[in-house]
Amino acid sequence: MPQVQCSYCGLPFKVRKVEEGRAHYCCSGCALASRLPVAGADGQFPASADLMVALGIGFAIFNEVLFWTVSVALTHEHRLATALIFARLSAVLGGLVWVALAAGIVRAGSRHWSDAAVALGTLTAVALALLPPLSPGCVVAANAALVIWLARGWGKKKFTLK
Repeated sequence: MPQVQCSYCGLPFKVRKVEEGRAHYCCSGCALASRLPVAGADGQFPASADLMVALGIGFAIFNEVLFWTVSVALTHEHRLATALIFARLSAVLGGLVWVALAAGIVRAGSRHWSDAAVALGTLTAVALALLPPLSPGCVVAANAALVIWLARGWGKKKFTLK
């Protein structure tokens, strides 16, 4: 297999077939990170659909963690009925976040077995957490793992020694 450089982070990797004029990415993280616009000369980011989706997912993750935290706090105050409502909100939002992140992997166009393994592992964790007894904290942890997996492209470019 020929070796090429990632179009985003510049690290070398092997591909089955080199297609001229096509960008090659070493992972789905690099493929996703390449779609986000970079800041212009004056520090302004151009608005794009991919940037809006990323911001929307970030907002959803923030609220997922917020609802889970409120649920934990209410449980410690022995307000279990209200805590259960927030736990359910966090879990449902976490499921939607997982679907959005998995759609990002599929849409990235960079297919690797490792992406499928991480997606399947986090899906299993989310599915088990949604079974009784409900565990929204596990959904938060699974989504955090998937976000870290997808952010590795940005991290490779940011922290690779050149």
